[in-house]
Amino acid sequence: MSRANIKRAILLIFMTQAVMLPALAKGFWKKPHKIHLYMEPEGYLAWGEQDKFLFWDHTNNSEGLVSMLEWQERNVLMYGGKVGFNFDRLGAEFKILTAKQGESGEMYDSDWLNYDNTKTHYSINANTVESCFRLEFMASFDFHPIRGYENFSLAPTAEFAYKNFLFSSENKEGWYGNVDADGKYAAWDSGNTIHYPNKRSILCGIDYEKIMFYSFLGFRAKLDLVNDRLHISLGGAVSPYSYAQGEDKHYNDLDRKKYDFYRDKANIFFKTFKGNFSTFFDINDIISLGLDGSGILSLQTKGPLIQRSSSDGVVTKFDENWGGFSEYEFQIGAGIRIHIF
Repeated sequence: MSRANIKRAILLIFMTQAVMLPALAKGFWKKPHKIHLYMEPEGYLAWGEQDKFLFWDHTNNSEGLVSMLEWQERNVLMYGGKVGFNFDRLGAEFKILTAKQGESGEMYDSDWLNYDNTKTHYSINANTVESCFRLEFMASFDFHPIRGYENFSLAPTAEFAYKNFLFSSENKEGWYGNVDADGKYAAWDSGNTIHYPNKRSILCGIDYEKIMFYSFLGFRAKLDLVNDRLHISLGGAVSPYSYAQGEDKHYNDLDRKKYDFYRDKANIFFKTFKGNFSTFFDINDIISLGLDGSGILSLQTKGPLIQRSSSDGVVTKFDENWGGFSEYEFQIGAGIRIHIF
């Protein structure tokens, strides 16, 4: 190759690079990362029910049900806040909540002590939330499924949550079926019952503490409107694994020093579901007003049970399927979101 041709080739290479550099800068160089941090004080109202079961395989009813406690959550006031962080399309949110002590509907205690479909014992109890503590963490990754429409996004989500609450109940009224000569109990509503309270005795109440750990996998859809100032999202998730543990004390005296103690637990696979929504409006670059809610449904699950008497300390361990749980809960709240940067 002649010296003139070499010069032409070198000049062509430089010209080609000069043309490609803007395209490289636009298409291949990394864009500046978008980082966003916010915090949000919140208040919630919660409604729901926590159910606890006692089963026995040798009963004649369809579920093997022996006892059921239905702990209501009614107008439970919760407060706390969340901290959120976004890095490009990756988001994370951490929430902490606690509850105000107060009345929370009623607790219904039912027994089937003939081991058939006849309810033999029934009582209505005033329920109180003594304490409640919750931690929640969620991570998500946004993507835009509709090309050219950046205001709509979908995100796979992973969530982990811990919940601990303590209920106490005081008996209002109860009906306990009398026993006949064959050892069978009368139905609670037959009229052949012992009614509490009466002149000789009263029922002394029950305390109940429940611990829950949840993991969730799901999706969230988000829509930005009104010049990207109104943000609406809907989500749903299923729990591959959750863990529940309950401890209840059935008191035998008014001083609440003597009681029968029960502890049951359950490993829950794909029986817990969650839905949530949120909407918030950007007042300016710093302040947003928000409204959000969520609901949980956990289907009935069985697990092992132990019993201990405080009077003699005797501990009895029961079959793997003697205890059980279910729950449903919905909470709605409002908050003020503060955008830090």
